[in-house]
Amino acid sequence: MTSKVIMGFEVHQPFRIRKDAFWNPRFKGSPQDKYFDDRLNREIFERVRAKCYIPATNIILEEIEAGEDEGREVKFFYSVSGTLLEQAERWGRDFLDLLQLLSSTGKVEFLAQTYYHSVTSMWEDRTEWREQVRLHAETVRSLLGQTPVTFENTELLTNLAVVEEAESMGFKGIMMEGKESVLKGKSPNFVYRRKGGKISILPRNFTLSDDIAFRFSNPNWDQYPLTAEKYSSWIKASPGQVVTVFVDYETFGEHHWKESGILEFLRWLPRELNREGVEMTLPREVESSPYYDLEVTGTSSWADIRKDHTSWLGNIMQWAYDEAVRRSEMTSKELGGDFLKAWRYFTTSDNYYYLFTEGGGPGEVHSYFNAYNSPIDAFLNEFYAINSFLHDELEKLGIKNEPFFFYKDGKRVGVAWDENQFREIVKRDESLKDHLKYLKEWLQ
Repeated sequence: MTSKVIMGFEVHQPFRIRKDAFWNPRFKGSPQDKYFDDRLNREIFERVRAKCYIPATNIILEEIEAGEDEGREVKFFYSVSGTLLEQAERWGRDFLDLLQLLSSTGKVEFLAQTYYHSVTSMWEDRTEWREQVRLHAETVRSLLGQTPVTFENTELLTNLAVVEEAESMGFKGIMMEGKESVLKGKSPNFVYRRKGGKISILPRNFTLSDDIAFRFSNPNWDQYPLTAEKYSSWIKASPGQVVTVFVDYETFGEHHWKESGILEFLRWLPRELNREGVEMTLPREVESSPYYDLEVTGTSSWADIRKDHTSWLGNIMQWAYDEAVRRSEMTSKELGGDFLKAWRYFTTSDNYYYLFTEGGGPGEVHSYFNAYNSPIDAFLNEFYAINSFLHDELEKLGIKNEPFFFYKDGKRVGVAWDENQFREIVKRDESLKDHLKYLKEWLQ
């Protein structure tokens, strides 16, 4: 019987690449104007803000206050991407104000993630990934007044390297999908510790999470309709130490409309949990009590049936797009400013997710979230945009030579376009020093 629950939300919006980038190219303006669709981004943000962000956050603030008046704890955690915070600063200050209010209650924990909600943790060289994590932590500190101690990688993409990196960056805990092949028969309802390390691992109970996220308004589900009372009894009846429920914030009002009863479910849930004797707690409050050691194997995520990296890097279009993004890393860093910012928008996981081609249930989910008519349509526009963007950068830097590709263990791990970039890549990874013998020949 579980006596504790950790409940939280993923809050993210990407900067979407223009749907007509290939068919109607632009040759003037900043990289943001040329390649990203701010009108669409604003439209979607404002729609979700009205349907979900404002009403759901108001409910949570009201319930925290009601809990304080009635002597019960109402606590939630949030993982908010940097790109979402940027959009809130530009188009929804009222939502940002509400997030700041949440932070000031002391009952809400804000997690760290990659600022650009990117797939960069899957690259061999994690320099950019670390920079995005640091940038995000700084943003949470400056905008929301918290120093994150718990880490959640983009879309819960987790492997041993990510867990070790999070630990070396000083995080006390990391969220992970409660994937059976990683837990190896253990329950997700415990706090684990990385085997051989110190960081705590909090596995998401995906069955209980998906009951809200995917099944809530499905009339064919044998548990429909789901009430706060029924759900709280399931949490209580789950064996273990603590149940971790983690869903997209857009679940409340956007994926399931207000008419489904989802917002009322959110309002009544803290009260019903309290009635069942289940304590709402935060990741940072349980991270000091690991129960078992856990050996992290393979790569896990919260997407689809396989729950691995293939939703973003599983087919030839995704690999080609990723390769093009990586080719423009060093040029973007050399130029900095608007170019670096635009390049980082290209690294956002959504751009990869739109290129998913499989059918069935996962295909339907991907179609629902796709900004394009089809994965091929997405590829045409995104692949054109990133290559055109690289062409702009090479022109601006006056580079006319061939690129130099770095290889390690048979894998391509870096691309340099000039001597400075070449030396920077070698500086990042000492094991690439043997490539220096080719430098002179390449520059000729």
